[in-house]
Amino acid sequence: MKPSRSLLFAGVAAVASTFSVTNAAYAHPHVFVEANIEVVRDKQGNFTELRQVWRFDELFSTTIVIDYDQNVNGELDPDELKEVTDIVKESIAEYDFYTAIRSGVKPLEFYEPDEIGAYFDDGKLIMFLSVEPVEPYDFAKAPLRISASDTSYYVAFDFGKENVSISGNQNGCKTDVVHPDFDKLYAENAETFTEAFFNDPTNGGFGDEFYSWATITCS
Repeated sequence: MKPSRSLLFAGVAAVASTFSVTNAAYAHPHVFVEANIEVVRDKQGNFTELRQVWRFDELFSTTIVIDYDQNVNGELDPDELKEVTDIVKESIAEYDFYTAIRSGVKPLEFYEPDEIGAYFDDGKLIMFLSVEPVEPYDFAKAPLRISASDTSYYVAFDFGKENVSISGNQNGCKTDVVHPDFDKLYAENAETFTEAFFNDPTNGGFGDEFYSWATITCS
Protein backbone atom coordinates (compact mmCIF):
# COMPACT_ATOMS: atom_id res chain seq x y z
CA MET A 1 0.00 0.00 0.00
CA LYS A 2 1.29 3.46 -0.87
CA PRO A 3 1.62 6.00 1.93
CA SER A 4 -1.09 8.61 2.36
CA ARG A 5 -0.46 12.24 1.50
CA SER A 6 0.39 13.05 5.11
CA LEU A 7 2.76 10.11 5.38
CA LEU A 8 4.61 11.09 2.22
CA PHE A 9 6.24 13.94 4.11
CA ALA A 10 6.14 12.26 7.51
CA GLY A 11 9.46 10.56 6.90
CA VAL A 12 10.35 6.97 6.11
CA ALA A 13 7.90 4.10 5.87
CA ALA A 14 8.99 2.78 9.25
CA VAL A 15 7.63 5.91 10.92
CA ALA A 16 4.01 4.98 11.61
CA SER A 17 2.82 8.51 12.25
CA THR A 18 1.41 11.56 10.51
CA PHE A 19 2.27 15.21 11.08
CA SER A 20 0.08 15.37 14.15
CA VAL A 21 0.41 12.09 16.00
CA THR A 22 3.35 12.43 18.36
CA ASN A 23 4.88 15.19 20.41
CA ALA A 24 8.29 14.15 19.15
CA ALA A 25 7.26 15.13 15.65
CA TYR A 26 7.36 18.77 16.63
CA ALA A 27 10.67 18.68 18.46
CA HIS A 28 12.62 16.53 16.03
CA PRO A 29 12.46 16.64 12.23
CA HIS A 30 12.34 13.37 10.30
CA VAL A 31 13.04 14.61 6.78
CA PHE A 32 16.06 16.78 5.97
CA VAL A 33 16.29 19.13 3.00
CA GLU A 34 19.03 21.35 1.65
CA ALA A 35 17.31 24.34 0.06
CA ASN A 36 18.56 26.64 -2.67
CA ILE A 37 16.73 29.92 -3.09
CA GLU A 38 16.80 32.23 -6.10
CA VAL A 39 15.23 35.69 -5.99
CA VAL A 40 14.32 37.10 -9.41
CA ARG A 41 14.20 40.86 -10.05
CA ASP A 42 12.86 42.60 -13.13
CA LYS A 43 14.54 45.48 -14.97
CA GLN A 44 13.03 47.95 -12.52
CA GLY A 45 14.54 46.02 -9.63
CA ASN A 46 11.25 44.65 -8.30
CA PHE A 47 10.96 41.15 -6.86
CA THR A 48 8.86 39.13 -9.32
CA GLU A 49 9.59 35.44 -8.71
CA LEU A 50 11.00 33.05 -6.13
CA ARG A 51 12.59 29.83 -7.33
CA GLN A 52 13.52 27.01 -5.00
CA VAL A 53 15.39 23.73 -5.37
CA TRP A 54 15.12 21.18 -2.55
CA ARG A 55 17.59 18.31 -2.17
CA PHE A 56 16.20 15.60 0.13
CA ASP A 57 18.20 13.33 2.39
CA GLU A 58 19.21 9.92 1.08
CA LEU A 59 17.03 7.90 3.45
CA PHE A 60 13.83 9.71 2.50
CA SER A 61 14.80 9.60 -1.18
CA THR A 62 15.32 5.84 -1.04
CA THR A 63 11.97 5.36 0.67
CA ILE A 64 10.17 7.31 -2.06
CA VAL A 65 11.68 5.03 -4.71
CA ILE A 66 10.62 1.91 -2.80
CA ASP A 67 7.06 3.18 -2.31
CA TYR A 68 6.44 4.55 -5.82
CA ASP A 69 8.47 2.27 -8.12
CA GLN A 70 5.43 0.61 -9.66
CA ASN A 71 7.29 -1.31 -12.36
CA VAL A 72 10.04 -2.33 -9.89
CA ASN A 73 12.92 -1.22 -12.10
CA GLY A 74 14.83 0.37 -9.23
CA GLU A 75 14.08 3.96 -10.18
CA LEU A 76 11.20 6.33 -10.68
CA ASP A 77 10.08 6.85 -14.27
CA PRO A 78 8.61 10.24 -15.32
CA ASP A 79 5.01 9.16 -14.68
CA GLU A 80 5.94 7.80 -11.25
CA LEU A 81 7.74 11.03 -10.37
CA LYS A 82 4.71 13.00 -11.53
CA GLU A 83 2.52 11.04 -9.13
CA VAL A 84 4.90 11.87 -6.28
CA THR A 85 5.03 15.59 -7.06
CA ASP A 86 1.24 15.81 -7.50
CA ILE A 87 0.78 14.28 -4.04
CA VAL A 88 3.42 16.55 -2.54
CA LYS A 89 1.85 19.66 -4.04
CA GLU A 90 -1.57 18.78 -2.62
CA SER A 91 -0.10 17.76 0.72
CA ILE A 92 1.96 20.90 1.40
CA ALA A 93 -0.54 23.44 0.07
CA GLU A 94 -1.91 23.93 3.59
CA TYR A 95 1.66 24.70 4.74
CA ASP A 96 2.04 27.49 2.16
CA PHE A 97 4.25 25.18 0.09
CA TYR A 98 6.90 25.37 2.82
CA THR A 99 7.55 28.93 1.69
CA ALA A 100 7.46 32.15 3.68
CA ILE A 101 7.95 35.59 2.13
CA ARG A 102 7.97 38.76 4.24
CA SER A 103 8.21 42.47 3.66
CA GLY A 104 10.06 43.15 6.87
CA VAL A 105 7.74 41.23 9.20
CA LYS A 106 4.61 41.54 7.04
CA PRO A 107 3.67 38.42 5.04
CA LEU A 108 3.58 38.81 1.27
CA GLU A 109 0.90 36.96 -0.66
CA PHE A 110 2.01 34.77 -3.54
CA TYR A 111 0.40 32.52 -6.11
CA GLU A 112 0.71 28.78 -5.65
CA PRO A 113 3.19 27.05 -7.97
CA ASP A 114 1.83 25.74 -11.24
CA GLU A 115 3.56 22.46 -10.55
CA ILE A 116 6.42 20.90 -8.65
CA GLY A 117 9.14 19.26 -10.70
CA ALA A 118 11.45 16.46 -9.60
CA TYR A 119 14.40 14.32 -10.61
CA PHE A 120 17.07 12.22 -8.91
CA ASP A 121 20.71 13.19 -8.60
CA ASP A 122 23.31 10.94 -6.99
CA GLY A 123 20.61 8.95 -5.21
CA LYS A 124 18.85 11.99 -3.78
CA LEU A 125 15.42 13.31 -4.68
CA ILE A 126 15.50 16.86 -6.04
CA MET A 127 12.33 18.93 -6.19
CA PHE A 128 11.96 22.40 -7.67
CA LEU A 129 9.18 24.94 -7.72
CA SER A 130 8.53 28.58 -8.48
CA VAL A 131 6.10 31.06 -6.95
CA GLU A 132 5.26 34.64 -7.89
CA PRO A 133 4.15 37.43 -5.56
CA VAL A 134 0.63 38.69 -6.20
CA GLU A 135 2.21 42.05 -7.00
CA PRO A 136 5.81 42.88 -7.95
CA TYR A 137 7.59 43.93 -4.78
CA ASP A 138 9.51 47.18 -4.51
CA PHE A 139 12.59 46.72 -2.29
CA ALA A 140 12.33 50.36 -1.24
CA LYS A 141 9.46 49.37 1.07
CA ALA A 142 11.53 47.10 3.32
CA PRO A 143 14.07 44.30 3.03
CA LEU A 144 12.70 41.08 1.57
CA ARG A 145 12.82 38.12 3.97
CA ILE A 146 12.47 34.56 2.70
CA SER A 147 12.43 31.21 4.43
CA ALA A 148 11.96 27.62 3.34
CA SER A 149 10.32 26.12 6.41
CA ASP A 150 7.82 23.58 7.65
CA THR A 151 5.58 25.08 10.34
CA SER A 152 5.23 21.67 12.03
CA TYR A 153 9.03 21.22 11.93
CA TYR A 154 8.63 17.68 10.64
CA VAL A 155 10.70 18.60 7.60
CA ALA A 156 13.92 20.46 8.44
CA PHE A 157 15.20 22.87 5.80
CA ASP A 158 18.81 23.98 5.81
CA PHE A 159 20.35 26.77 3.78
CA GLY A 160 23.18 29.23 4.13
CA LYS A 161 24.21 32.43 2.44
CA GLU A 162 25.85 30.39 -0.31
CA ASN A 163 22.44 28.84 -1.10
CA VAL A 164 20.78 32.19 -1.83
CA SER A 165 21.17 33.97 -5.17
CA ILE A 166 19.71 36.94 -7.02
CA SER A 167 19.05 36.90 -10.75
CA GLY A 168 18.14 39.76 -13.02
CA ASN A 169 18.92 43.22 -11.67
CA GLN A 170 21.53 42.68 -8.94
CA ASN A 171 22.53 46.31 -8.47
CA GLY A 172 22.85 47.47 -4.88
CA CYS A 173 21.75 44.16 -3.32
CA LYS A 174 23.19 42.25 -0.41
CA THR A 175 22.07 39.03 1.24
CA ASP A 176 22.28 37.88 4.83
CA VAL A 177 21.15 34.59 6.38
CA VAL A 178 20.30 34.26 10.07
CA HIS A 179 19.80 30.93 11.83
CA PRO A 180 17.83 30.57 15.08
CA ASP A 181 19.43 29.83 18.45
CA PHE A 182 17.41 26.67 19.17
CA ASP A 183 18.85 26.05 22.64
CA LYS A 184 17.80 29.51 23.77
CA LEU A 185 14.38 29.35 22.11
CA TYR A 186 13.49 25.94 23.57
CA ALA A 187 14.70 26.98 27.01
CA GLU A 188 12.57 30.12 26.92
CA ASN A 189 9.46 28.42 25.51
CA ALA A 190 9.47 24.85 26.85
CA GLU A 191 6.43 25.38 29.08
CA THR A 192 4.52 27.13 26.29
CA PHE A 193 5.21 24.27 23.87
CA THR A 194 4.02 21.65 26.35
CA GLU A 195 0.81 23.54 27.12
CA ALA A 196 0.10 24.21 23.43
CA PHE A 197 0.55 20.55 22.57
CA PHE A 198 -1.87 19.32 25.22
CA ASN A 199 -4.40 21.97 24.25
CA ASP A 200 -4.21 21.04 20.58
CA PRO A 201 -1.90 18.14 19.61
CA THR A 202 -2.56 18.74 15.91
CA ASN A 203 -1.11 22.24 15.98
CA GLY A 204 2.67 22.07 16.09
CA GLY A 205 3.40 25.37 14.42
CA PHE A 206 6.27 27.49 15.71
CA GLY A 207 6.85 31.20 15.19
CA ASP A 208 9.07 32.98 12.68
CA GLU A 209 11.93 33.06 15.18
CA PHE A 210 12.34 29.29 14.80
CA TYR A 211 13.27 29.41 11.11
CA SER A 212 16.28 30.43 9.14
CA TRP A 213 15.72 33.61 7.17
CA ALA A 214 17.41 35.02 4.11
CA THR A 215 17.21 38.80 4.09
CA ILE A 216 17.74 40.56 0.77
CA THR A 217 18.34 44.30 0.91
CA CYS A 218 18.48 46.29 -2.32
CA SER A 219 19.12 50.01 -2.53
